[in-house]
Amino acid sequence: MQANHTTGTAFKGVPEVAVLVLINDGAGGVAALDDIAATVHSGLLKRGFEAEVKLVAGDQISEAASRFVRQKAGSGENILVVGGGDGTLSSAAGVLAGTEVAMGVLPLGTLNHFAKDLGVPLELDAAMDVIAARRPALVDVAEVNGRIFLNNSSIGLYPFFVAERSAEQRRRGVGKLAAIGPALVRTFKAVSWQSVRISADTGGDQVLTPCVFVGNNFYDAGDFGRRKNLSARELCVYVIRQRTWFGLALLPFKIALGIVDTRSDLEMLRASKIKITSTKRETLVSVDGEATTMKMPLHFQIRPAALKVLAVRQPDTK
Repeated sequence: MQANHTTGTAFKGVPEVAVLVLINDGAGGVAALDDIAATVHSGLLKRGFEAEVKLVAGDQISEAASRFVRQKAGSGENILVVGGGDGTLSSAAGVLAGTEVAMGVLPLGTLNHFAKDLGVPLELDAAMDVIAARRPALVDVAEVNGRIFLNNSSIGLYPFFVAERSAEQRRRGVGKLAAIGPALVRTFKAVSWQSVRISADTGGDQVLTPCVFVGNNFYDAGDFGRRKNLSARELCVYVIRQRTWFGLALLPFKIALGIVDTRSDLEMLRASKIKITSTKRETLVSVDGEATTMKMPLHFQIRPAALKVLAVRQPDTK
């Protein structure tokens, strides 16, 4: 299904702006809304501008975003509004990073981590208010082996879980939340500890771990993994140190209660670049909630202020 509502744009009292809205037709929040394309088009029109609205498949977001950037290069102020979850936003950000095109966010996914950390309201009308206010802010993105991510990337336990969750969704035709339980059971049955070397600005360390987590900016393990800053120009790396199944199973509860032991549970480091090596030629990697296979070694780096977004306020840079 595709809806094209107008070409051209008009912000009242300001120069012409090109606005395209891309909505992932498979996003978790889309099915619950009647005629989402018409709703978004009329909602933005009420706020002072017209927009071309398209419903597209998730795997077409990147291509559609690339086409928009090419067509509008050097033509003034342009806005790409993206509706979907974290994976959808990540696909668009991979195209928009380093350009002058601003990204507006419609949080239509299941978890919407990036929207929450950015401060964008989860309610559709309120999110459109943020877009219409046109307050651009520059935020960091991170990348692994050249692939952009907005939230986090990891190896080990979590990408295996992501792959199992996706497989469960396909097998049973259920949503992401309903697939979590069975995927967790299979993950804990199959998880193993692996030896990897993590090299950063300050040196390197060989570790035995079931999971390495790399965040775009600092994730507070004591605050349910939230970020208060998207512009600190750093990677946040967590290495799980637990060596027992029981300790691993308890870790999510300890994080939720804020009683993580940094000596036995987690080790954290902050850096602008890291490299992860192992004896493997390739490994499963999660990138903003999607699992993919990448060749080793893995090169992670922060790209400061690379993405222009429409936000409620300028993200903290302290």
